[in-house]
Amino acid sequence: MTRKRKNDPSRVLIIGDTHCPVMLDGYVEFLQTTYDRFNCDRVVHIGDVVDWETISYHRTPLTGSTPKEEYAAAKEQVAELYAAFPKAQVTLGNHGALPWRRAEDVGITPELLKTPEVMWDTPGWEWRKRYDDLEIDGVLYRHGDKAKGGRTAALNNALVEFRSVVQGHHHSQLGVWYHANSNMKVFGLQTGCGVDSHSAAMAYGQVYAQKPLIGCGVVLEGQEAFAIPMNLGSRYH
Repeated sequence: MTRKRKNDPSRVLIIGDTHCPVMLDGYVEFLQTTYDRFNCDRVVHIGDVVDWETISYHRTPLTGSTPKEEYAAAKEQVAELYAAFPKAQVTLGNHGALPWRRAEDVGITPELLKTPEVMWDTPGWEWRKRYDDLEIDGVLYRHGDKAKGGRTAALNNALVEFRSVVQGHHHSQLGVWYHANSNMKVFGLQTGCGVDSHSAAMAYGQVYAQKPLIGCGVVLEGQEAFAIPMNLGSRYH
């Protein structure tokens, strides 16, 4: 295999929202298979690595766990992700940012908190600040909790940015949509997610007709985008 040079375009695997400790069993293996299938050489986690239900602004009382217990359980699943992908760039989503959001509410400065790489023991991951855009080969990668929403949210944002956009956040959206005019072509890629929708932390979604779509994304050299659904058989429904 030819060695990748520094400025060569990338083949990017995009991990969907995992919300550890309620990441779906088998999701990491699915990601590894997809990485190999597309011969990827770069990994982006699109955000909400962890859920933090116990300190959420909209806590679900069904879980019955404490923040300490959730942290311990989440750390085990993060370790599984980290073992599979020890080098990755990670966008910090609205759930993942909850410790800093809560601290800000009571006037605790960020300098007094652990950094994400220390908190989750992931020294090989590059954690991005909430709302940051990561650019790879001209494509913007973001969590998706800013700018436009709605159906085909990633495409809506691509049209505003005049460039291709990859995002997560919207668990029930998994797909790629292209738009072209006489001057350019852009795409919007929604990655789906990797959550166990039957977990107590995800109970809030039971009232909605749309359910989470389990999957991930792949972008090849900034030009081709793929939304990859995970085959769950009958065990998901």
